[in-house]
Amino acid sequence: MNLIPWRPKGLERAGESVDNALVRFRGEVENLFDRFFRDAWGTSALESLPARFGWGPRMDLAESENDVVVKVELPGIDPKNVEIDVTGTVLTIRGEKKQEKEERKRDYHYVEREYGSFSRSVQLPASVDPNQVDAAYKDGLLTVTLGKRPEAKPKRITVRHA
Repeated sequence: MNLIPWRPKGLERAGESVDNALVRFRGEVENLFDRFFRDAWGTSALESLPARFGWGPRMDLAESENDVVVKVELPGIDPKNVEIDVTGTVLTIRGEKKQEKEERKRDYHYVEREYGSFSRSVQLPASVDPNQVDAAYKDGLLTVTLGKRPEAKPKRITVRHA
């Protein structure tokens, strides 16, 4: 198997050697893999595996022109047991879902509810102001609203007649 594609003389791009073409091809493949394994915010798809395949709260992330809103499902969790941190452009939500007391006279056929500690981190856009954070908890849904920096908000520019 050849690593360098064969091209008859005269079909190479003007001024580009085969070595340069391979370097460019490698860069394109690396970019393809980066896009495949990252979401729109630049976080790795592997970082969300605990939430998809194990115990971890489900999360939605939305952006408007004024803020970024993160909604996290935390049913059955006391808000006192939830910790929210913003470090740079990373939002981390930690907590613990405690198991109810065990009943000795009850035989369980199966248990689907999960208990224990969890931690979710998400990369935020650089336009978020870490000093403008508000968190609210209602009916098992935690809503974290992060304001954007004033310079990151879009400005409307009027066009005048010249």
